[in-house]
Amino acid sequence: MARMLFDRDSTVLHLSLARRHERLARRYQQNVLAAAILAATNGLKTKHELAGDRELDRQSAYDGVLAADGDLDDGFRGLFNSAENYDRDNVGARTLALLFPEGGFGSIIDQPLAQEPSTAEAMATKVEGLEAGHPLAPHAAKLRTLAAGVREALTALDTAVRVQKSAEAEEELAQGVLRRQYEANYLDARKALGRTIAERLFPRARTAGEAPPAAPPA
Repeated sequence: MARMLFDRDSTVLHLSLARRHERLARRYQQNVLAAAILAATNGLKTKHELAGDRELDRQSAYDGVLAADGDLDDGFRGLFNSAENYDRDNVGARTLALLFPEGGFGSIIDQPLAQEPSTAEAMATKVEGLEAGHPLAPHAAKLRTLAAGVREALTALDTAVRVQKSAEAEEELAQGVLRRQYEANYLDARKALGRTIAERLFPRARTAGEAPPAAPPA
């Protein structure tokens, strides 16, 4: 019995069975069936490759988020270290306590990433509130730039995820097109050739316990 395609089947299996059917159809000079399934196969192959590319884009965007997060964390560390050194050189300044009242930056870099840009901008405002010409002043602009980088990276990731999901949906639609053409080819073959010959145009479903066919010689 011919093995039909189901929506639970992977794209790889869809393409594998469709290509085998195409080759078998051409073997028996059923070129109309072969051409019909080839068109649907190529359509799914294209959508599958596009979905794969969009997955790579999503991974790249995620890497961008991790990098931007690490850069902003380094910005907090840099300010902390600079404030600590300033207080050491200027006894009584208490700049570190003003900027980091909790005594460290661990709670800042451990918070949800989406909150870190706002924290960085609030920290930049504190730095800008120090006296004019303060040695820590350059950290304010750096924190704002790094915060903007995190927001841009998160936006890029959100866009990449939405585009990826859209590509996956298009791939599923292309799977459906191929399944319907595969079934139509089977029915057309049965009508035109009879069951015995029609079955030869399609990969056969294995019965329980049956071993897969041997691989062709190299």
